[in-house]
Amino acid sequence: MTKAKTTKAAKKAPKAVKKEALKATEILRKGALAYIGLHGAAYERAKFRFEQVRGATDGLFDTFVEKGEELEAKATVLAKGAQAKATETFSETSSKVRGAFPKASNDRVVELEAEVAALNKKIAALAKKAPKKVPAKKVKMTTEKTVKKAA
Repeated sequence: MTKAKTTKAAKKAPKAVKKEALKATEILRKGALAYIGLHGAAYERAKFRFEQVRGATDGLFDTFVEKGEELEAKATVLAKGAQAKATETFSETSSKVRGAFPKASNDRVVELEAEVAALNKKIAALAKKAPKKVPAKKVKMTTEKTVKKAA
């Protein structure tokens, strides 16, 4: 009688194990499919967002180029205006400064410069005519002993 019970239980056990194995396999399969589905959904969302961003930024570079060209044109106009104003101011200031000095003093400066040049020529001519000095011979100095040695 015990043998009959064990054999029935033994026959039921492999069927139960097989059922549990099939359930576990099915659960693993579903888990793997969920994992693959998750990555597929993430890829599709990322692709969709990438296309949205790409569409939004396609014209952005061209917009920046146009804005840069506008700023360059404005800067060029401002720089040319500043250059013209600086040149004009310099000319006006220079003429005012030149007008402040009397012309007689400017003429006198020219006369003095000519006189200095003439004097420099005379000095150079006199330096050529002067006889060259012969350097004096060096005299060797000797000292004499003034104290006699004690005997």
